[in-house]
Amino acid sequence: MDTIFESATAAVTLGSLALNAWHHAGWPIALKLLSKRGGKAAPVMTGSFPSITLVMPAYNEAGHIAAKLRNLAALDYPRDLLEIVIACDGCSDDTAEIARNVLAEGECAGLNARVVEHTRNRGKVAVLNGTITMITTEIVALTDVSAVLPADALLKAAAHFADPAMGAVGGTYIIEQPGSAGEAKYWEYQIAVKRGEAALGAPLGLHGAFYCMRRAAWKALPADTINDDFIMPLEIFGRGWKVAYDASIKVIELEKADEAMDARRRQRIAAGNAQQIARLAWLLNPRFGGTALAFASGKALRVAAPFLIALGVAGSMTLAASSPFFALLAALQLTGLGGAVAGTILGSAAPRLLAVARYVLVGHLASARGVVKYCAGGHRAPWRRAIAH
Repeated sequence: MDTIFESATAAVTLGSLALNAWHHAGWPIALKLLSKRGGKAAPVMTGSFPSITLVMPAYNEAGHIAAKLRNLAALDYPRDLLEIVIACDGCSDDTAEIARNVLAEGECAGLNARVVEHTRNRGKVAVLNGTITMITTEIVALTDVSAVLPADALLKAAAHFADPAMGAVGGTYIIEQPGSAGEAKYWEYQIAVKRGEAALGAPLGLHGAFYCMRRAAWKALPADTINDDFIMPLEIFGRGWKVAYDASIKVIELEKADEAMDARRRQRIAAGNAQQIARLAWLLNPRFGGTALAFASGKALRVAAPFLIALGVAGSMTLAASSPFFALLAALQLTGLGGAVAGTILGSAAPRLLAVARYVLVGHLASARGVVKYCAGGHRAPWRRAIAH
């Protein structure tokens, strides 16, 4: 019986470690190698410009809305083909009033923009559904208030839609002031994964800070959708449209996340990842090729990662007394956890390696909480401002 138990424990432990190794190292390395092969050059705008409505949901953005509207006023796109909708979702501050005042400034002259105020905070996806339903332009662009768009963002995005099969396009994402060395490393990793997925021809989701979609490709999402910038592009893909990731469109996130905000963001992303597995399980079908592999290796294993880590540590420690191999694995894992704890104790004085180890550990704990909370039915609150994923 002991032998059967040990064999089963060894199999589960090694399987957990292998899956974690693939998710955290093997898959990113594979994507990096793929990205070095180089993808297609970004298309150049030719022919007529499509009409675009840029939608910007806002909740209590009084501190950011003025700068954002001035940024939008500087976009290089024909004014007669661009409409901007600022959808204020039950704001309890002066977001709407400030927006109207800024739109009356000289630098915003000629900008076809309007402020829509909703009296009740319904949630971001509900606002998007209600707003996009009324849009008749060919292209819909979405952006966050705290993100700065390059002047040519719309021109570069519009060029992709010269392909009649193109359904959605997004840009890359740059955090101007990472809250920690761990966060900087995390986003460096995320951007590398996006580039690799794009080279594979399988971009999974787009950065919510800025992406565009063909209006004809859009369908309303359930109002409880957590990560709309992931689910919406992939549903568009599932309906037969192409999705493109254009790294030449560099969107800058100005807001600096403190530790509490970052933890909330990662918990929300984890809950969203769990939701995605349930709603997009059809993506695991091998007929989707690289996209199926990317979804399994990236999103599905990200949901499982905290629990696989726990299984790996528990299994290695259980077998350590009877196996030098598992004793070594247990020692390595405990060393890593010890480094993360040391990084927590040292705080801002921690060396970069320990700071990154701490960020990884805290991130996985937040992810576990997010997954458990979603599975328990506890993630139902309306959206609040948080850095995009």
